Amino acid sequence: MHTKVKTTYMELRNHEEFKPKNGFRQRLEVREVDNDAYLNFVLFAGVGLPWRWSSRLRWTPDEWAEYFSSQQVFTWLGFESKKLIGYFEIEFDRQMDAEIKFFGVFPGYMGRGLGGMLLSYAIECAWSRGAKRVWLHTCSNDSEAAIGNYLARGFRVFKVEEKSEHVPGTSELIDLSAKFFENYIKKYSPDERP
Repeated sequence: MHTKVKTTYMELRNHEEFKPKNGFRQRLEVREVDNDAYLNFVLFAGVGLPWRWSSRLRWTPDEWAEYFSSQQVFTWLGFESKKLIGYFEIEFDRQMDAEIKFFGVFPGYMGRGLGGMLLSYAIECAWSRGAKRVWLHTCSNDSEAAIGNYLARGFRVFKVEEKSEHVPGTSELIDLSAKFFENYIKKYSPDERP
C-alpha cells in the first residue's frame, strides 16, 4: 500500500541544547554490544514492526555484515531492572556527525517514560564518542510520542519532507521477516542434517 509519509529531521548542534530526562541514569542501564546480523535484525523487528519499519527486513545476513563492516556503527541495549526494554544504534560519518539511526522501546514498555530515558542515554553515548552534532529522523508512521520526546530532549527540526512511500501490510512484514530467517538458516546451518 502506498501512502503519504511525512519525515521530520531533527538535530542537536551542541551539548548545551541537550535536556536529559530526569533520573535516566538511576532507572536504566545501557550496555554496548557487538553488531550482529541476527541480534540487530531481532532488535529492529522488535521495536519497528508495530510501526511497519521494513527497510532492513529486506537485508540478508551478508548485507547486514557488509553494512557493519563499511560503517562506523555502534549498538546499545537498554535495561530496566535487568529486563531488556529497547535499543539504539548510532552511526558516525567522517565529520563525526552522529545519527541515531534506530531507537526505540519494545511495545510492552511504552507509555512509562522509558523512551525519554533511553534517548537521553543515546545522546550521551553519541557525545561521549566525540560527536560534533547528533541528529535523527522520525516519520508519521512512528509513535505519536516520538516528536514530543525528541523536542523535550532539545532537538530542533531542520527539515521536513513528505512523499508517497510503500508501507507494508502485516502479511508482507511477516513474509519479509521469514525471508531473513530462511537466509540465516541457509547461511549458518550445516549442509547435512541428522
